[in-house]
Amino acid sequence: MSGGGLVKKQSVLIILWLGTVLCSPSLFAAPSQTFRQCTKELTYDLFLSGHRIGHLTRMLKWQGNRVNVHSYSKVNILVTKSKFKQTSTVYWSEEQGEFLTQSFSRHISGLMSGSTSATFSADGLKSSVRKDGKTRSFSSRDIPIRDGDAIGSQIRLNLIKGKKAFNFKLQDSDDVDHYYFEVKRKEKIDTRFGRLTAFRVEQVRKSDRKLVMWFAPDIDYQLVKATYKRKLLDLKATIIRNNIQCPKAITLQTADNNSKTP
Repeated sequence: MSGGGLVKKQSVLIILWLGTVLCSPSLFAAPSQTFRQCTKELTYDLFLSGHRIGHLTRMLKWQGNRVNVHSYSKVNILVTKSKFKQTSTVYWSEEQGEFLTQSFSRHISGLMSGSTSATFSADGLKSSVRKDGKTRSFSSRDIPIRDGDAIGSQIRLNLIKGKKAFNFKLQDSDDVDHYYFEVKRKEKIDTRFGRLTAFRVEQVRKSDRKLVMWFAPDIDYQLVKATYKRKLLDLKATIIRNNIQCPKAITLQTADNNSKTP
């Protein structure tokens, strides 16, 4: 493969990685009447083979039992530049007892340029995706189909509940992929916010790649670091800014019904 072709392939995979790995967990363990409608902004530096190639910023704003997530990323690899923008709506389903996706819209300029929008049924078992003027429908017989933001929210809840293994179906532009994860252990990692204890979560059942994510309880169980290795790809994301603004008068209810304040 030529140098230009390799750069193009890497850039495509990086953009896809942004939508599947850097999923910003929501603030809630399990929504209740004591909603804590916080505004959050998280920014990550992105690296390829140790070289910084861009950043990803996500902002979350709650309205009732729904959160609107606005994501923006800019990636620059040699002469190849790409911008990624996405808005998704995630909500808490009382019937499912889980976070589900209501809809998302995505626009990419540069490499892989195009627009994608998707809507999901109330139970999450059906989705309709419109990409560059063409519409496709997807369905699941067992578990809901979600976008990356809803998966991130559910991972956070699962960690608080002490779950050690979980799986999700992720809606991408062209297909639905099934991801399996296991919580391997807690370990100390160095971050912009100091040395933190974090849950190490790994993707399993994929022998040709290695995806590892770290979620830190001291930073609201947020994703603070992620690495992805596959063939010639060696990607890393690290959190560099974390701004959470919450109403002072309301307490946060955790999954075990113990209240706490940040």
